[in-house]
Amino acid sequence: MKDVRALAAKALARVISQGESFSADIDALSNSQSTNDAKAHESTDVENKDRAFYRELCFGTLRHFHRLDAQLKPLLKKPFSQKDADIYALLLTGLYQLLYLRTPDHAAISASVDAAKKLKKPWASGLVNAVLRNFLRQQAEPSNAKPLSPAADVSHPNWLFKKIKKDWPEHSQALFDYNNSAPAMSLRVNLAKNSRDDYQQQLTAAGIETELDPNSPSGLRLIQAVAVSELPDFEQGAVSVQDPGAQLAALLLDVQGPMQVLDACAAPGGKTIHTLESAADCELTAIDSSSERLLRVKENLARYQLSARCITADAAATDTWWDEQPFDRILLDAPCSGTGIISHHPDIKFLRRSGDLAQFAEQQTTLLNKLWPLLKDGGQLLYCTCSIMPEENAAVIDAFLTQTPSAKALPIDAQWGVISGSGRQLLPNKGKNGGFFYARLSKSATL
Repeated sequence: MKDVRALAAKALARVISQGESFSADIDALSNSQSTNDAKAHESTDVENKDRAFYRELCFGTLRHFHRLDAQLKPLLKKPFSQKDADIYALLLTGLYQLLYLRTPDHAAISASVDAAKKLKKPWASGLVNAVLRNFLRQQAEPSNAKPLSPAADVSHPNWLFKKIKKDWPEHSQALFDYNNSAPAMSLRVNLAKNSRDDYQQQLTAAGIETELDPNSPSGLRLIQAVAVSELPDFEQGAVSVQDPGAQLAALLLDVQGPMQVLDACAAPGGKTIHTLESAADCELTAIDSSSERLLRVKENLARYQLSARCITADAAATDTWWDEQPFDRILLDAPCSGTGIISHHPDIKFLRRSGDLAQFAEQQTTLLNKLWPLLKDGGQLLYCTCSIMPEENAAVIDAFLTQTPSAKALPIDAQWGVISGSGRQLLPNKGKNGGFFYARLSKSATL
């Protein structure tokens, strides 16, 4: 089966019906040789010429899922069973094409009908045709359309819509817009090899237009995304693709000289590499619980000709990996809801639940408590998440400071973001950066 719409429908069905992250498909699509999953994902069957369209169908449908879902359900006489979730996903991609892409209506409908046959469900071809044509008729008579809920209108689950409105009332519309948009492609120039200005000139010479990121001294934002193969000296480690918000971590970690540094929860390694670029003589230990994800860290280290001690382990289970040599700096890029980078990972809107926040906060608190004893007196720990939820950010840090006499918050003197508790929150910005929370903690000698 090589029909790109059918392949997209199967991938989306796994997200919709099984709660599976779409990142597995994107990883497989990017490098079909790197996955050892016995259940090969259909994305690896997508031909090169169709990959951009496949990504557009999948990402676009996920970004607008809640609006599309609300528009599709009234057109159906009864819900689909789980075994036919691929047909439901196919209809969603059909609506996405009719509403958001330039595909001619007749072509989008005809191709969706053909995709139903490629899914080996010829019985659904008539249904797909009828539902999509009925949708177009309703669009032609908007007065007959059923009004959408406020949450569906901005394509968010109800709990997340209410949470954003409550936590960030002045920024809520901007956050909804960011979450429903494609991310900018941003680069981090390896300043050990080039100045940012010099590399920008190389990009300009290659016909790639960029602008400087105002918050990261190594950050460039592409006006239009390109394949990494088009970036000068990409394979030689001259530049990395990284959100500007994530680039702030190495700056705030402030590694100076031959320090002992721990990067807990290190994969996929962007912050690891940036730290080593900034302080090549430090001794860095990278921990991650996933051996497969840690392999990506090792691959990136090799590409940049950098070295670090890589350990597959649960960072909180310190008795299984720590050699009792304390660290000068600890970077805790804590597991979180990912609600600051929904533009990059639109399936987060579908997969996350409100109850997840308390579970993440508990995990984050455990990591802080377990890693704090590993820090030298006078050392610093940088806590960061890619979340905009106060429960995972300011609340976690403020509670830890209250319960830990040896911990003190250090100020973050910056022009970006807003003060949030004892840390600083960079909010997502459409077409510019994702959302990240940072807090700097120093350790005093205990009496």
